[in-house]
Amino acid sequence: MDLDAVKVLLESQERTFRSALELVVEQWKERIRLVEGKMTDLTKSLEFSQAEILDLENNEKVLQKLNKDKQVAVEELQSRVAELNHRLNYQEDYTRRNNLRISGLKEQPVGETWEQTAVNVSKILEDKLQLPSVNLERAHRVGPAAAAASSHPRAVVVRFKNFSDREAAIRNASKLKGTGIYINEDLCPASLEIKKKQFPLMKKAREDGKIAFFRHTRLIIRERIDQRSSSSVPAAGSPHVGAGFSGWVAHGDSTVRPPDGTERVSSETTGDRRVSGDSTGCQQRVLRDRKKT
Repeated sequence: MDLDAVKVLLESQERTFRSALELVVEQWKERIRLVEGKMTDLTKSLEFSQAEILDLENNEKVLQKLNKDKQVAVEELQSRVAELNHRLNYQEDYTRRNNLRISGLKEQPVGETWEQTAVNVSKILEDKLQLPSVNLERAHRVGPAAAAASSHPRAVVVRFKNFSDREAAIRNASKLKGTGIYINEDLCPASLEIKKKQFPLMKKAREDGKIAFFRHTRLIIRERIDQRSSSSVPAAGSPHVGAGFSGWVAHGDSTVRPPDGTERVSSETTGDRRVSGDSTGCQQRVLRDRKKT
């Protein structure tokens, strides 16, 4: 084979190889363009997603703020409702301030009238509590009449014409001890439930020798007066000998209830004894006792 033939053959092979190479390069360029297009679409999609995420985050912040504002508003409303309920319960209790609830008073099996109930109550007040001539506005049983046939008579709600008579009955209620008859304040259901939850604490305090009593629905627990001051301070629940005494006597955390059943403690600080009442002489005696101790 001569040199010209070899040269023609090499040129033919070069053209063939170049064509094949250009075809391959073009195919790769097409693929690269497709990938670049997909990358552009993905970038746009990612940017759109990021924008949506930012919007959602902003919306979440707005919703959180609205939710917080609503929670604050709800808490304020709940507080307001609780305050109104408290005031309503207090008002209802105040309308019953002349009432007492008597439990354990024997009931006629059938057909006891209000007049008969009032007579039975008046008899208890006069015979057991030594309170003659007490004026009652009304006295009636509470609860279904079918309960009268059971071993537990229905309670009696008594309304006194005078608040002083009602307080006198409360003060003398201890004279009913052992009779199975009990006298309590007539409170609304909500107040009764509050007191009911505190009964175990009151029982435990009394078992420990402390003075425990209710001031409306608030349980008050105090230490008893020690023996050293028993000569100058009356025992718990007993009236003071000083004329005109109408306050509380506090010694440490101990408190003595006055005859009128009200509470006017001017200080409950441990170790302090003060009197807030109508008797100046009583105040002077307590101050003298304090100096001695």
